[in-house]
Amino acid sequence: MKKVFKKSLILNLALTLLFVLTVGSGVSLVKAGETISFWNFFTGPDGNNMKNLVEAFNKTNPKYPIQNITMASGDLYQKIPTVVNSGTGVPDLCIVDVARIPMFYAQGLLEPVEPILEMYPEINKDNYRDAVWRTGTFDGIQYSVPLDMGVTGLVYNKDLVDKYAPGVLDDNVVTIDEIMEIIPKAKKDGIITLPVSFFTYEMALSLMTQKGGSLFAEDGVTPTLNNPELIEAYETLAKIQEAGGGSMQGDDNLNLFINGMSIFVHTGVWDYNAINQAKNLNWGMTNTIAYSPDKVVNYANSNQFILLKSNERSEEKLKVIADFLNFVRENTLEWARSGQVPASRSADNETEFKERPAYFYVSSPEIENTIVFRSFKYGGIADDAVWSNHMDTIWGEKSAKDMLDLSQKQAEDYINQQK
Repeated sequence: MKKVFKKSLILNLALTLLFVLTVGSGVSLVKAGETISFWNFFTGPDGNNMKNLVEAFNKTNPKYPIQNITMASGDLYQKIPTVVNSGTGVPDLCIVDVARIPMFYAQGLLEPVEPILEMYPEINKDNYRDAVWRTGTFDGIQYSVPLDMGVTGLVYNKDLVDKYAPGVLDDNVVTIDEIMEIIPKAKKDGIITLPVSFFTYEMALSLMTQKGGSLFAEDGVTPTLNNPELIEAYETLAKIQEAGGGSMQGDDNLNLFINGMSIFVHTGVWDYNAINQAKNLNWGMTNTIAYSPDKVVNYANSNQFILLKSNERSEEKLKVIADFLNFVRENTLEWARSGQVPASRSADNETEFKERPAYFYVSSPEIENTIVFRSFKYGGIADDAVWSNHMDTIWGEKSAKDMLDLSQKQAEDYINQQK
């Protein structure tokens, strides 16, 4: 009798431990095929917000719970063509960056989301921000549902602005000329004006677009990375660095700002939670630096829901996916808490959203219209090519023209491999 009891106790303890470990790791005990597999790359703090949305939806007892599968973006993009071409292991739902969608569409990896829109007429361009909704439309058919607008812009320390550049933000724009005037004043006190940013590329694209330049020719597929406007943009950013307005190689631009050592920093709205950890930091967000106040451009990324081609996604699963996307649309305030600008307009009248710095970018039609997305067929290739080389110009190791000539060659070579 004691042996039976002992075995039963051990078994119960083992099952309890398995349950704790499984729940703690976020792995579902539901059998494969009985969930909606949802691939995403929210590995940072925003992962908690997506986890909250998934858990809240699963509490509504859908026929197929959402299985939240998170991985690094590089791994996700590597796996997508492999699983689609093999026809096995294709996720039921996936999140990708807007810059990847045109190429995935051209490669035939996507299914239209039109069936979801038919199930939920509320999921339509009128209930989303028009500019970001259009990025998923090809030949009049919708292939994605946007989650957000990841705007990159200028974060500023209000106290340091008052000290070194009073009145500079009266028009919500800091121009290049104003930056150059601020640098010597701030430098005298050991304060950095504009540290070298992880989003230097977005700043350069903004300056390029202000002058009428483009990463691609009118056909949308021929790269023009070494265009005069982008060369000038990188030369401008290099001059800021040469004048002593930037940070040292290896410095963390966000930490410099959080610690009150820089007046500005160019970053994404999603860094809200990180910046907000700082004590007694009086800060805000505004437009990207500009040549002129009347030509403001704010570049943005966008995380978007897509359906990869699959023979295993049943009509019943599609209905649950539609339920989930509409749930996210209606509860998008939770995603706004990650710092993002939601693509859905459902939170626009919420006081909590209006009090967040990211709201600035949708606070008026005029400002919202400054937001631009990269949605070229080979946009991801262009991004990777410039990204891999551009810091050589910022650190003074290579001219902007030489750097962009090299980037152009790399992009052309890789695009030719795709044809």
